[in-house]
Amino acid sequence: MSCWNMPSLVFIVVMSLFFSLPGYSSAGNEKTVALVMKALSNPFFSKMEKGARIFAQENAIQLEVFGVDRETDIERQIGIVNNLISRGYGAIVIAPADSKKLVSICKKAIDRGIIVINIDNPLHKPTLDQQGISIPFVGSDNFAGAYMIGEYVKAKLDGMGRAIVIEGIRGVENADLRKKGFIEAVTAGSSIEIVASESANWHTDESLSLTADLLAKHPNIDAIFCANDSMALGAIQAIDLMGSLKKIVVAGYDNIDSVRTEIRNGRIHATIEQHPELMGEYGVHMAWQRLNGLSIPDNRSTPLDLVTYEHFGKKVAFSISTLRNPFFSIMIQGAKESADLFGMELIVLDAENQDAQQLTDMAETLNQKVDLLIVNPTNTSCITPGIEYANNEDTPVITVDRKAAGGTVLCHIESDNSQGGKKAAHFLAQKLGGKGRVIEMEGIPGTSAAHERGAGFNEALKQCAEIKIVHRENAHFDRQTAKAITLQILKKDQKVDGVFAHNDNMILGVIDAYEELGIKLPKAMIGFDAIPEALRSIRQGKLTATIAQKPQTMGTLAIETAARYFRREKIKPLILVGISLVKN
Repeated sequence: MSCWNMPSLVFIVVMSLFFSLPGYSSAGNEKTVALVMKALSNPFFSKMEKGARIFAQENAIQLEVFGVDRETDIERQIGIVNNLISRGYGAIVIAPADSKKLVSICKKAIDRGIIVINIDNPLHKPTLDQQGISIPFVGSDNFAGAYMIGEYVKAKLDGMGRAIVIEGIRGVENADLRKKGFIEAVTAGSSIEIVASESANWHTDESLSLTADLLAKHPNIDAIFCANDSMALGAIQAIDLMGSLKKIVVAGYDNIDSVRTEIRNGRIHATIEQHPELMGEYGVHMAWQRLNGLSIPDNRSTPLDLVTYEHFGKKVAFSISTLRNPFFSIMIQGAKESADLFGMELIVLDAENQDAQQLTDMAETLNQKVDLLIVNPTNTSCITPGIEYANNEDTPVITVDRKAAGGTVLCHIESDNSQGGKKAAHFLAQKLGGKGRVIEMEGIPGTSAAHERGAGFNEALKQCAEIKIVHRENAHFDRQTAKAITLQILKKDQKVDGVFAHNDNMILGVIDAYEELGIKLPKAMIGFDAIPEALRSIRQGKLTATIAQKPQTMGTLAIETAARYFRREKIKPLILVGISLVKN
């Protein structure tokens, strides 16, 4: 006979069902981050999820993703959050479907000790204040993004015309900000009239029918701004349906793939990239930091980019001094990613540090008719004939990192190399207590970077009479050359207190030489560039510091400047990229 009686069996079955209910608080979720999105069918949120998942995988963070089918499913999203609260999740990262209605459930989560991070659509500040809570926000400035679109549309219409606004869900913070930003920009100092502004609730189908109705009521429309790309797709379908022969400027917001196709075809003119992948990444990162007891900012911004049809399909060549140097490889990576964003074809030319090769590459490429040329010179003086040839071909030139001594350039992008040299000198003097014997490893003669870094370093060291540069050698920015030179120096002189090299490759070569000879490293070892291997060397206690440039930012800025040129915007002749000292 079984020892189980009927009441006991019923009790077990009932309890099993209870424990399996979605609302039951189960253990083991305390370190899990939940990402709650809206409109899973919208490609914008697919990008957001991808960014969050990649970051979570790279950092061994337990992440689960939830969402609703349509952005109007507010009650469904509230239900998801309520379920997560019951199940005891450690953190909730939420892109709210409604700025006001989600505040109460977020407060409930916070009251239960759950970390909440708000991304994409900001929660309503007065409602948060009323509930007595503050929630960190990750996202872009929706007003600023729509303002960029408004300025663009105003320029396209020469300040005159009639426009329609297709809004998102009214009362939702990002929808309201986008409407306000666009209208303020497009009407400021212009004769452009907003003849209608109505909501299509973020949906393509609603936008199609609404736009068709508005075009029937208001003929001779010159522009339509849609507060997201899904609605922009509906708007162009309506234009096709109405058989409009007039070219209407159509702009969206989000830069989804289907809209990029329409931009390439010239049917949609502009959109805004607000980097949802970074929203997902930053949101999960901040949640994880809080779960581990670290402080986080109240607000973390993601960048905005105006993407327009003028630069789609443009052919841009980037002549780089050498891809063997990680610094320049990172620069090219930034340029490639930006070129993809702006729909440009990027041709990369590696001069392999050969002046003649760079000039030959430039001439051959210019003969093939590129739309713009970006150059990172191997030599400041030797590059002049190539720049002048581009000028003769009416091809605009942007120089990056190193200047050109002659010819006309549209824009030059660089770090403040002189300031970087000064930072290195001040830190070296601090580490040495104001006295010592120093080696300076110089870069390629004739490059502006080597000249400016050395000039800044030596100018600052004049203030330290007891610090002497006992060896100044030229290692051409090359690791093996720096190692060979250092080996020769150390055979004769090992009384060295510090080394400053004009780039990280050379300071790593110096370290290689010391290690090969088994000699203790000097007190101060300072490089320039902050390449990944140099940063690892700092963590290992070998390299004392490096001056951090931002090569990826330089590459990105070069392409962004090209995009502005193709849009016929005013270009600054000099763009300086910030630097900083990285130390252990």
